[in-house]
Amino acid sequence: MEKNTKVRKKTHLLLIFAVIVVLMISSLFVTIYASINFKPPGKPINRVTPSIESAGPESYFQVKVAYAYVGSLPPDKVSYVDPITNVTMVHASEYPSAVFLDFTAVPSMTSSCDAVIAVYGVKIVADTGPTEYYGWSVGTANYSTFTQDDFDTLTSYRCDIIQHSTYRSRGGTFSYNWTADRSILSHTIGSVGMYTMNSTLVQQNSFDLSSAGKPNAISIEVYRIGYITMTKGSVTIHEDTETDNKPVAYAQLSNYEGGFIYNNLIPTEQLSQIDLFHPSR
Repeated sequence: MEKNTKVRKKTHLLLIFAVIVVLMISSLFVTIYASINFKPPGKPINRVTPSIESAGPESYFQVKVAYAYVGSLPPDKVSYVDPITNVTMVHASEYPSAVFLDFTAVPSMTSSCDAVIAVYGVKIVADTGPTEYYGWSVGTANYSTFTQDDFDTLTSYRCDIIQHSTYRSRGGTFSYNWTADRSILSHTIGSVGMYTMNSTLVQQNSFDLSSAGKPNAISIEVYRIGYITMTKGSVTIHEDTETDNKPVAYAQLSNYEGGFIYNNLIPTEQLSQIDLFHPSR
């Protein structure tokens, strides 16, 4: 009799344990589901169905390489200790890049729609083979007719024409009511300032322009990937097929201070006084 009682107690305890385990697993799945499907508060973006067309040869923006520098980092920039985590962060490239593009709107084109965003691919090429790829967009709109909701809708389509597997990062420049005589400089495009906590990743980084040995030459190529227009709420994606292999801007860098530079931005006599990766603008 006592033996049966012990068996029943043991069975009862096992059943309770099983129920607890099931509840914990269910709670875990509920938490995971909630985290996956969580949407931040705010008005959702109005993703209207866009028209798809081939881009013509016309250009909404003129593009030039204003400045570029590729070279070794100063010793104090190679790594740093994060003050919050106390983890040593290592620069993701031992031979980083910094590129600045100059954009000028073409009013006769930009006035033909309510808003436009042109998307470009930026290639930083070493003669030894390694290449860095970045996506950059530039756009303008009529402030009086273009709302914040319109802006959110239009910019949401940029990623639709950029291949995520190709371009390392993406950024953009946008200005309302862009006048004919105004040129705007992009922010930094390139690998400078990118850090990782994994030093092994740095050693194996295929993006590093010196991963195949220090290059003898560096060039910058800018390609138009396409552009997106909005008129009265309708969106059209213009995919570029005619200029796929024709850069809209190109620059060959020259040897400078152990690295490579292209400079139409800073007076030559001031180059020795500045941080070459972060020229003053």
